[in-house]
Amino acid sequence: MKKLYKVSFAVLCIVLLMTPVFAAGSKESSEPAVSAAASQTKEAPMLAEQVAAGTLPKLADRLPATEDIMVAETESIGAYGDAITFSFRGKDDQWTTGKITEEGLFRFTSEGLLEPNVAKGFSVNEDSTEFTVYLREGMKWSDGMPFTSEDVLFFYYHMLKPKTFGKSLWDCFYSTNPETKVRTEATMEKIDDYSFKVSFTDPSPSFLENLAINGKWCYAPKHYYVEILPEFIGQEAAEAKAKELGFKDVAAMGKETGYYFWNNVGRPTLRPWVASNSVDSDLHVWKRNPYFWKTDSEGKQLPYVDELRFVRISDPSQTTLKAMAGETDIAFGLDWGNIVALKQNEERSNYSLITWPTTKWAHTAAALQLNQTAEDPKVRALFQSKDFRQALSIAADREEMAELVADGFSTPAQSSPAKGAMGYDPEWTSKWTEYNPQKAKQLLEGLGLVMGSDGYYNFADGSDFILEILTHNDTSATARAAELLTEKYFKNIGIKATFGVRDRSLIDDMLISNKIEAIISPVSPAETFNISLRPDTLVPVRNYAAWYGTYGNWYESNGKEGLEPTGDMLKLIDLYREMLSATNKGEIDRIALEMLNLHKENIWEIGYLSDVPLLLSVNNDLANFSENEVYCDEFRGLGVAHIYECYFTSDL
Repeated sequence: MKKLYKVSFAVLCIVLLMTPVFAAGSKESSEPAVSAAASQTKEAPMLAEQVAAGTLPKLADRLPATEDIMVAETESIGAYGDAITFSFRGKDDQWTTGKITEEGLFRFTSEGLLEPNVAKGFSVNEDSTEFTVYLREGMKWSDGMPFTSEDVLFFYYHMLKPKTFGKSLWDCFYSTNPETKVRTEATMEKIDDYSFKVSFTDPSPSFLENLAINGKWCYAPKHYYVEILPEFIGQEAAEAKAKELGFKDVAAMGKETGYYFWNNVGRPTLRPWVASNSVDSDLHVWKRNPYFWKTDSEGKQLPYVDELRFVRISDPSQTTLKAMAGETDIAFGLDWGNIVALKQNEERSNYSLITWPTTKWAHTAAALQLNQTAEDPKVRALFQSKDFRQALSIAADREEMAELVADGFSTPAQSSPAKGAMGYDPEWTSKWTEYNPQKAKQLLEGLGLVMGSDGYYNFADGSDFILEILTHNDTSATARAAELLTEKYFKNIGIKATFGVRDRSLIDDMLISNKIEAIISPVSPAETFNISLRPDTLVPVRNYAAWYGTYGNWYESNGKEGLEPTGDMLKLIDLYREMLSATNKGEIDRIALEMLNLHKENIWEIGYLSDVPLLLSVNNDLANFSENEVYCDEFRGLGVAHIYECYFTSDL
């Protein structure tokens, strides 16, 4: 396993705060230098056989122009081999396969700096209103068709803006006027086959960083979509095409092929591997992309392994069991409660345990979000009260929770930025963490709740109040946390609470339709990589996190949909708008701290325990796997390890 970056979370945050906005490229350079591949290129034996048989073009014709090949900086030169095996839960874990294989136009390094990826470089004008992006000449889709700027413009104008996959135009494609606060959409134009320009009405200094986060890929195979989208073949033909491909209707086809596209067999990609069967298969297999555009420093085409194999499991605990049995090569999100057994099995099953810090504000299994826009007006009024949230917070014995939920590996804490992160404040970390059931009852009665004959509080009008908590995460830690909260702590202060587990897909649908009142182990927990770059979990900018509900719709639709925010919630959104029109890093950081202070004041996500590092097991024979990374969505989870660089030493 490689040990390229030994960067702590605290160091990472310092780098992020002190680094100028333009971490890669500069306004002075017309195009960043790109390393050239070695003149002698090499390929996997399975591909060489196809070339020899005449069923695949030779390698030189599959790679970009020599000077445009992206050369990976691997710790060691690898050997071609068979497969890397993971476990996952089918479609509920589709972001696992998505992030591991993702290839965006730009990405972040382990140090938190922006760098070109699918793009080979960029240039920016003096006032940050025009961004020119350069692509790799000769680059191809997995089906051998050319990848050009046409594919980028097609995605922007024919998929993203028309919402063919159900998502609104990403915030990164808006600029905000500093005076009027009016947002204007960007325009995109083709310069030539391998460069395009994005233009804004007002300065957008963080565009590329935001593109790398909420824009992700920002391209699509035009030649594929003109054969299925209604705009090109008509509604009736598109409906027939949707049925042919196994989708319910055109909307479902658009979502699955346009947003969750990596799962779809036959959809061309730029990723190192291509899905070869259904994501719901017992063994979901990805096979190498013969046109992948990266090599190692000796010119060997990546990836090193022929396949990624995802063994389907029905329960999260099986991730740990399969790791201990040596049935997976990389397992992540292992249960800390099994650390002793995991350590005992290291030598026998030939793996090592490593940890990555995360950016979450709280232990996910012990994080509770109350929907501030709950449909029932009486429930909504309770949830919007700081006193109610404080009551639920101080009702819990966090010392006991630390032992029973986190097996002593976590500590009592409020949901708040980790030490070393922007906004870290010991006072915030300890806010509302004392165990005081009596005070909790006083707070509830101060809100007008009345104790009923059954020992539970009701609304003042006599109607029942039941706190209905859901989750998509059926891990043992979440179950223990939910049981303690609903059956003990909340019950002790007179709050009747229920708990239910739902499929991730159902939770997503309920979130969109505002049917979730409260959620534990939320899909979108509060976390901070950089609030100015990734606000989704902390600011209502779209329908994404359960705690802010339809406030996100209100912002996204410019007030046409959703519930209109007031008070500190409106202040939070106004600060975000102000941030969008900021023209320098100092101003952005000042506003970011004000936004974080609003979270400190309101505790919109109740955290009961501090987060624990991500626990992973890695096959001892797997080389080039980075032991020191920060696990966060912005770095694309496990994708920051660049799995396509990994190989087995037994194949040397």
